[in-house]
Amino acid sequence: MTNQNGYPPPQQAGPGLTTTAKVLLAGLAVLAVLALVSVIAVIVTDPESDGSSTAAVTTTVEATTQNPAAEKAPEPDAQPADSPTPPVAGAFPGAGGARPAGAEPLPTYVGRYSGLESAHLLTPTGNIGCDFQTADDKGSQGLCGIVSFNTPSSPLGCVQRHRDCKGKWVFPFENDRVSQPTDSSGTTGWMNQPANDGYAVPVVEYGKQYYFKDWVIASELNGLTVWNTATGSGVFLSREKAERFDGPGGADPAPENGSGTAEAIVLGSAADNSRGFGTAQPSEIHSGGSGSSTYAYDLTWQDWGSDRATATGLGYSPVDGVPVTVVAFEPGQCGGQRAYTKVAYYGEGESFESASTLNVCWER
Repeated sequence: MTNQNGYPPPQQAGPGLTTTAKVLLAGLAVLAVLALVSVIAVIVTDPESDGSSTAAVTTTVEATTQNPAAEKAPEPDAQPADSPTPPVAGAFPGAGGARPAGAEPLPTYVGRYSGLESAHLLTPTGNIGCDFQTADDKGSQGLCGIVSFNTPSSPLGCVQRHRDCKGKWVFPFENDRVSQPTDSSGTTGWMNQPANDGYAVPVVEYGKQYYFKDWVIASELNGLTVWNTATGSGVFLSREKAERFDGPGGADPAPENGSGTAEAIVLGSAADNSRGFGTAQPSEIHSGGSGSSTYAYDLTWQDWGSDRATATGLGYSPVDGVPVTVVAFEPGQCGGQRAYTKVAYYGEGESFESASTLNVCWER
């Protein structure tokens, strides 16, 4: 059907958008076009832009939206579980273990009297020094000492020498192990050089490591660490303290009483006019009275706390100053405390098996 003008009649409007909605949609379309034009204008007017920045922003936003954890900073790397640690406080990390790769050999010489290859060292302050040598027939390999500890008020204690108490300040080396601290009469090897054999004592620089045979030395500003790579036995020396250790695992182990706690042990029990008995690691022993055969002095002990402890020193039989060996054994209870109950005392050319023994627990 057509109207009077010959055109089809207009269609009836169904339910659709209102006039207001149509206006809003038109406005949004205009805004979208304007925004697109602005982005194109920015890209075109920036001569450095190749569009990659826009893509990077889009990628970052998408990654952040999909993975909120991407906003967190990465966790710091954990310290490796096998990092070396000091065996005792202050010591060189890894001491008691293998020789560090960068360690330098100490200069050596052959002693004119001993005929043994030897070496010495001093710290930059001169307060700590060491002697090293190949083992002699008694297993002695040298020592290290702290000069400022050479006083009766030594932090390591003192040794009663007749009427005087001599400060403990040196740690002897024997059979690849560091012995208990003791005093020292006379001078050390590093004190005698370079007067003998034309050897100049080297000064070990801080932050460097050195070695002589199986002995390693680490020089640090806070102290000197020395250890034997064959046994792990070592010592940390400083102006404030000195502490032995036994391998990378920690401090020198103490004997235990079965409950996991350390228990001291002494040599027998004290008797009338005796010396050293009833004490731990005595540097001098005398049974009193006429027992001159049990008189020994300048004793240095090994393996104290084990089933058998051995000391070397000097005695009066048959003349004063002869080398002697004292063996303490058969631990037990004596005078209410743990003690070695027997002692063997013998001179050069003799042995523990052939020596006569003495019961030194007089109270039981």
